[in-house]
Amino acid sequence: MTHDTPLKFIIVGASAAGLASAIALKKAGHNVLVLEKNSELGGPVTIPTGGVRMPPNGCKILFDWGLEAEVRANAVVGEGFTVYKYEGKDGGRDFIGTHRWDPELLSEARGDFLQMRHRDVLRILYDAALREPSKRQLNGHTSRPTVTIEFDAECTAGMCSSALMGPLDSCVDDFWPRRLTRGTTSRGGLAVYSAIIPKALAVTDAEIAKLYEYPQKNMVSFSMGSNRGAQAFLAGKDEDVVFWVYTPDSSQDGNWMQPAERNIKDILGLCDPLIERLATLAGPATCVQIKKHYELKSWVSKSGKVVVLGEAAHPFPIISLHTYSIAIEDGAFIGKIFSHTRNPARITEFLHAFELNRKPRCSHIDADEKQYINVMALPDGPLQAGRDAAMRANEAAGRNVMDSGDLDLQRMWDDMRMVFGYDPADDADEWWVSWGRLRDAPNASKGKGEDIADIAQCAE
Repeated sequence: MTHDTPLKFIIVGASAAGLASAIALKKAGHNVLVLEKNSELGGPVTIPTGGVRMPPNGCKILFDWGLEAEVRANAVVGEGFTVYKYEGKDGGRDFIGTHRWDPELLSEARGDFLQMRHRDVLRILYDAALREPSKRQLNGHTSRPTVTIEFDAECTAGMCSSALMGPLDSCVDDFWPRRLTRGTTSRGGLAVYSAIIPKALAVTDAEIAKLYEYPQKNMVSFSMGSNRGAQAFLAGKDEDVVFWVYTPDSSQDGNWMQPAERNIKDILGLCDPLIERLATLAGPATCVQIKKHYELKSWVSKSGKVVVLGEAAHPFPIISLHTYSIAIEDGAFIGKIFSHTRNPARITEFLHAFELNRKPRCSHIDADEKQYINVMALPDGPLQAGRDAAMRANEAAGRNVMDSGDLDLQRMWDDMRMVFGYDPADDADEWWVSWGRLRDAPNASKGKGEDIADIAQCAE
């Protein structure tokens, strides 16, 4: 029996993962409804939109979707990073070394390291999701797939349960309700303050203005301290300064939509002059705790018709390098795997295939990101001294700071090279060729995992 009718998906959350899924599912010929609880894309405009570091494995997906011109117009191309001691030295900065991205690595990965603003990323994805597909993009389908995005959506338990059990063939649930689906969390000991310094203000300070000089303007400035850290980089078409501070000095359990209770200057501790200057000029900040999240037993509901993805499935450490790229990968994989079927009887099988293929990669990268934070915020002691000595030796020898010397750093960097080369569409096609096309009917067991529909009944 052939199935010619497109599937219908509902996505809860116009996040990066939700919008990327909508784009990819539309490209696969299916219809999508996106429900967003906020009244505007990216949340209230009263909270400054944060910065995004997009590695090659994320931006190449956007390039493949025909969005390269828009993405590059809203990005600063990163060429590497410089490393300093957070506390400084003798009243000045204490430079450790530089790491420049390998052109061969970028060529193999088919992408760049891009520095963007959060709301710009969402706007590009939003416009692409609503854009009318071309004849070539229809890929021979007679019907034109549609994406509908509704804001101020009342995602109450009754409505969402109806959507899950109603006439829709499938439901992809993104970022809803994270607080409930993830269960309990515990704090990791550090909070992250995030703030923006507009370029027009930044260039009025002689020291901060040096961030706009090449090559630093294309570099992320990392500052490593004892249980502390900071990052500063230019982002977006306006080249504003994104300023992040890791601190143990805040107990606020905030979020990206909520202003920080304490001024960023009050949580710095002992730091170098540039960090102090950035904090002085920084606008309103947010404060978010780095947490250890409860791991879902399964991303697929008992009904087999709902899957969580993006941050709802695998929350990464705050301001992780891969938060956005992995969310976009999720969307690309979902769309590609569902390009191989319009049979509603295979939905459960395909959603389990998504989890089976994506979960190991996400868990691996999550572990790497946590190790990276631990390395950068080592407390005073022999390990920190050894890290600094290895990096300084590399710089003195004319090498990148993470190229050699310390085996743990080198191993971590080699692993990053493999991460950047990943292609979710190829991964989805490999599953289809090896398993999916050999099955005429679903062969995935039902009843596994947590019942997301039941959890939804508790939503406020």
